Amino acid sequence: MKASINAREVTYQIEGESGQAEDKVLLADSIDLTRGTPWAGAGYTVAEFLPAPEQQQLQEGLAVLVREALAAAGLPVAADFPIADYHKLIGDDQQRHLAVVNLTKESTIERLPVPASLLEARVSELCGHPVQAYNPFDQMRLFHLRLVRPGRSDNNPLHRDVWLPDYDNCINIYVPVTGSTADSSLSLVPGSHWWPENRVERTQNGAVYNGVTYTVPAVKHAVEPLQLIRPNPGPSEVLLFSPYLLHGGAVNLNADATRLSLEMRFWPV
Repeated sequence: MKASINAREVTYQIEGESGQAEDKVLLADSIDLTRGTPWAGAGYTVAEFLPAPEQQQLQEGLAVLVREALAAAGLPVAADFPIADYHKLIGDDQQRHLAVVNLTKESTIERLPVPASLLEARVSELCGHPVQAYNPFDQMRLFHLRLVRPGRSDNNPLHRDVWLPDYDNCINIYVPVTGSTADSSLSLVPGSHWWPENRVERTQNGAVYNGVTYTVPAVKHAVEPLQLIRPNPGPSEVLLFSPYLLHGGAVNLNADATRLSLEMRFWPV
């Protein structure tokens, strides 16, 4: 499948069994936490996030969690090891990389370096609805870290979060920690949260993306060429976006920097 990211052509190799897609807009039967905002049509916004001291505390604390995961995976590092150099340490050792990913991809909210209430208050303010980092479907309060090495398939393929169970009715955040640039940050298709399901063809049960197996279903084909963008939030900012948007599939094109980002979801109170 061919697409473009910031007008640069990309090609995805997606494998997996497809199914019949309905002429149905998933968001039409769900809670739209972008509703009433100036950015509801696009489905995303970039805004200032936490006050500077808390933002720094968050980013530095998340980097500590990655260093701890490296040590647990058998690669002790110095307390000031720059996470942007993660790829230099891991190289092509996929088994070691997956060991670190398994320790960082899903953490309980108590491990956040700042109180979750700070994030909940700011996200509530930005979307205009009171929200909390509590999933009513599975009763979990989690956050996720994403490590994406340059030039490797560490990122999820293009997908909607709501193709997985328990992600309905929420809003997502992407917070850059290190290595997040115009060449590496999360990509998305503006306005696609209101697309009917049959506008794209997707796999049914996970996908193989550029030779790597993922549990998330992936877009295999689109009725029209997909034009993705990278909103690219800065170090003091957050990307807030609907989980019904098509997003992901953006290779880290940095020449020499791993991307570390925080991902969390929030549901109506």
